[in-house]
Amino acid sequence: MRLRLRKGNPRITQSGRILAVHKALFVDRPLLSLAAAAAVYVFIVLAFGLRLEISSNYFVLLPVLAAALGYGLFGGLLAGALGLPANLALFALLGRPDFSPASKFIAELSGLLVGGASGYLAEYFRRLQDEIARRIRTEESLRKALEEKEALLLELNHRVKNNLNVIKSLIQLQRNRSENPEFRDAADRLLARVFAIARAHDRMFGEAEPAEIDPVEYLEDILAVYDSEAGLGPRIEATVRSEGLRLPAETAVPLGLILNEAVANAWKYGARPTGGAIRVSLDRVGDSWVLEVRDEGPGFNPDTPDGPARAGGLGVRIIRSLAARLGGAVSWSRDGGTRFLLEFPADPRSPRAGRGVRDSQNDPSP
Repeated sequence: MRLRLRKGNPRITQSGRILAVHKALFVDRPLLSLAAAAAVYVFIVLAFGLRLEISSNYFVLLPVLAAALGYGLFGGLLAGALGLPANLALFALLGRPDFSPASKFIAELSGLLVGGASGYLAEYFRRLQDEIARRIRTEESLRKALEEKEALLLELNHRVKNNLNVIKSLIQLQRNRSENPEFRDAADRLLARVFAIARAHDRMFGEAEPAEIDPVEYLEDILAVYDSEAGLGPRIEATVRSEGLRLPAETAVPLGLILNEAVANAWKYGARPTGGAIRVSLDRVGDSWVLEVRDEGPGFNPDTPDGPARAGGLGVRIIRSLAARLGGAVSWSRDGGTRFLLEFPADPRSPRAGRGVRDSQNDPSP
């Protein structure tokens, strides 16, 4: 499973460059920037003031803006208030006090407005810079956590696969050492259950979207173990009518185990002695999935203790327990053979899910 963080917005990157320049010039070295701006201002007025005349007043904005960018709102207001007195002092040195603005009040007010507005914007940019830096740190932390999670998932996947293979090998070894047909049959059933879990695990980790799996491929995986015994029993015909829909991963393991138990019952008790076929279908009906397993054998007698749906059978207990987890309803019936039916909600978050299993009246258990 791989998740990707989106690359930064180019506009944010450009703003980041602007903020970086602002930080280097006015945040890290505010006094030096203010002194340089004031020196340039004084030099221009003294060197070119006689030519610029009244236009020299505008160059006081250099130290005002430098103070605002370096010291924020307070610095901008203070420099704006001192702008007019600074101009008057320099014009006095030039011997041209007539260069001063006609309205001292408007000039002073303009300095305060420019300095205050510039200082406010400077503080805003500084907060923006801090926010960008915080987001960059957060993104790096998320990226690192994501990489660690992916590594852990890969390791977990590897260990689970190895453990399942070890379990299958141990069961197979023990089965091969036994001459008891009942034990060998029970071992085969257990192997099929472990195989169903393993296939669900492989399918989930092999999907591009691990939260969902392809029901067609998943059923083929589960039924493959019976196809390997072709010629020893009935043929299996599987049909999935899902119209491109996918199964939630939460339902994969319970559904696979239920399917395995139902097919194993049909294989052992229903169709195997007489050949024929086992028909498996998975349909999407409204907001539910419906799994049906039907064989062409003699069926079973609900009154006999060795029927496949007897209350004490391990396979049936597994089916009921897992169906309860899915919030589904299970039933067995006889109709020219044995017919098993499971209906469960398509959405695992449905209120029906997890409420327990409701067996139909055809359930042969006492």
